[in-house]
Amino acid sequence: MNGGKAFADLLAAHAEGVALQRLVRYAELVERWSARHNLVRFSSREELVQRHILDALSAVPLLKGGGRLLDVGSGAGLPGVPLLAVRPQWGGVLLEPRQKRWAFLRTVVRELGLEVDVVRSRYQDLGDCLPFDLVTARAVGDYEALLDWARSRLGRAGEVVIWTTVDGAAALKAVAGWRVLSSQLPGLECGRLTRLQPCFT
Repeated sequence: MNGGKAFADLLAAHAEGVALQRLVRYAELVERWSARHNLVRFSSREELVQRHILDALSAVPLLKGGGRLLDVGSGAGLPGVPLLAVRPQWGGVLLEPRQKRWAFLRTVVRELGLEVDVVRSRYQDLGDCLPFDLVTARAVGDYEALLDWARSRLGRAGEVVIWTTVDGAAALKAVAGWRVLSSQLPGLECGRLTRLQPCFT
């Protein structure tokens, strides 16, 4: 089967038109680059789509209207690239300190025509920037430090969204100063999509 059609068939229920074309092209780039650079682990196209791309798309309902997204430790572009691929009215920054992954992300942004900057940096070293409406993180670790850093960089009504586990979500609920909402990730019994909104009381 043609590679693009195989990806399209897997993704068709979740996007259409230009968004579907972008997701298919993104999946092809991940597949090709991962063969050489070990960007992200998957054993089949189905796993790449289900475990990684659709996992990222679980946050699509949070991207309403237009806004600015900061994807911390973007790596292979997860979750930032799938979200921006289907919400083109959003822009922002893919933040990645590792050179090979940074180069991959630049290729992805160019080929998909995304309105987003790719910055090679750790979040701790990111200079002054405009406020973000959404800060996303997946498999970054030390989330308490990330939350402390992100608080002053969120716009009004901004929030942090973290892909984590049941235990990770429980730990996040213990961090002071944040309102935490957690829901199960589709198809992942122990996976949690955790939204954190700063409390200003």
